[in-house]
Amino acid sequence: MKKLLLFVALSTFVFTSCSKDEEESSIVGKWYLYSKTKEGKTKVKEYECKNKDYTEFTSDGKVTVYIYNFEKDCKKEVDKKGTYVFKGNKLTITGEDKKEYTTKVTIKADVFEVVGDKGELIIWKRLK
Repeated sequence: MKKLLLFVALSTFVFTSCSKDEEESSIVGKWYLYSKTKEGKTKVKEYECKNKDYTEFTSDGKVTVYIYNFEKDCKKEVDKKGTYVFKGNKLTITGEDKKEYTTKVTIKADVFEVVGDKGELIIWKRLK
């Protein structure tokens, strides 16, 4: 009986600890583009439909990028879809065209940082 209680207590501790870590580093959710920094210059999207462009990662491994055209009354222009694998600090996205893109990412709470293919630091913030 003592062994069973010890097992239950340890299991609860382990699962509770993992759950908090997973929450802090989970990529699942909606993320809006916050800023891009290249060569020391930061650009924040400053236009009428700011914060409408976002990327959504679902728990079943799917990703969709929602892009709005700020020159056409912020109407949704494109939805790009694909799949993703997120392990450790590596994110691999495979688009509908079957091309793969792999990069290192850092997620801390509600901030997601990635170095883009042109060397720019891109910061995303979680939509709540």
